[in-house]
Amino acid sequence: MTFVTRGLPRELEDTVIIRNARIGFRLKVKQARRRARSAIGSWFVRMTGPRRPSDYLPPQDISSVLICRINRRLGNTLFLTPAIRALHEMLPHASIDLLLGHPQAAELLRNLPGVRCTIVFPQKLNAASGFFKALRAMRATRYDLVIDPVPESTSGRIALTLARARNRLGFANQSQWAPLTHAVADAPEIGAAHEAERAVLLMSRIFGLTYDPQSVRLWLPVDPKETQRGHQLIADAVQGKRKSRQKYVFGFYSHAANFKMIDAAWWRRFWDAFLELEPDALPVEFLSLSRKQPADARFPALALPSLRDLAATVSATRMFISTDTGPMHLASSTSVPTVGLFHASNPDLYRPLKPTDLAIDLSNCCPATAAQRCHQIWRDQPAMFGALPEQV
Repeated sequence: MTFVTRGLPRELEDTVIIRNARIGFRLKVKQARRRARSAIGSWFVRMTGPRRPSDYLPPQDISSVLICRINRRLGNTLFLTPAIRALHEMLPHASIDLLLGHPQAAELLRNLPGVRCTIVFPQKLNAASGFFKALRAMRATRYDLVIDPVPESTSGRIALTLARARNRLGFANQSQWAPLTHAVADAPEIGAAHEAERAVLLMSRIFGLTYDPQSVRLWLPVDPKETQRGHQLIADAVQGKRKSRQKYVFGFYSHAANFKMIDAAWWRRFWDAFLELEPDALPVEFLSLSRKQPADARFPALALPSLRDLAATVSATRMFISTDTGPMHLASSTSVPTVGLFHASNPDLYRPLKPTDLAIDLSNCCPATAAQRCHQIWRDQPAMFGALPEQV
């Protein structure tokens, strides 16, 4: 795996190489943990014996559904939104409950059509009372169908096993130990599909329906009041700038966890190159709550505790660029062209999904080249802003 050193000053390369060696070690540990989980799962399969799950489920038999994805990551939560949308279209008469791990999941996914309630499992080991409360809420309903939408998720398999259900759906593979009644084989095309597409593929196959892979999009309904607030936050952030209209605002998010982090020197060189191509652009940085220090002091910055406020504010920009992290996927759920920067994960599996979005592999792209590719999208988008209110 190649990490970002292209385009950096020579004096910084040694520091980045040392950091990347540590990152490489973390990746190896992560891969070892994944292999261990697979081995344990295979052992459970041998102990419990073979199962014969069905590969078809009549849609008309389902009136209540529970989708299990107990994971704290924002991106993994948003990856469920195409599946929720597709499931509601497949089963418009069914109520959908969500069992999730992101602490803001209930607020983030409110108002999704078809969703009745969201149950949030705490991820901290000391939150025993919250854990049992969520478990009781999950088991209070006997569902017609419980879905584990991820091929290899220990928490998903546990939740699927503990839930009260007539039917249990998941992916079948050599380490699948959950008591599935219905399954889809974990074939190579599933492993090559985008993370947001896999659950849609799972449900379409089990119900005998078809879908267009090109139609899979992250989505998050934002109401007009939230949109207006987002426009106002952007207007306040760029107030007093020479070009203070929102059609010049280029939002960006530079923070990321562990191996997805991109060095601040790379960002400075990127913005120097982009602003040389587009001097009127107004970069606005969106800060994480854990990192208040901006990557570049030249630009205004916003720190928004609410993810829905973040989505609404991103939607008031002309373009958004981000490391491969949750805010990138949140931006992709809006109509704003989104650019994802990748150097430690596979863009084919995690890229932003809209036709106007772009994934850039930084292992073979320097800051100046990335700026040129972003500028091409920037120039192609001005027509989008004819109806956008420039002041609120």
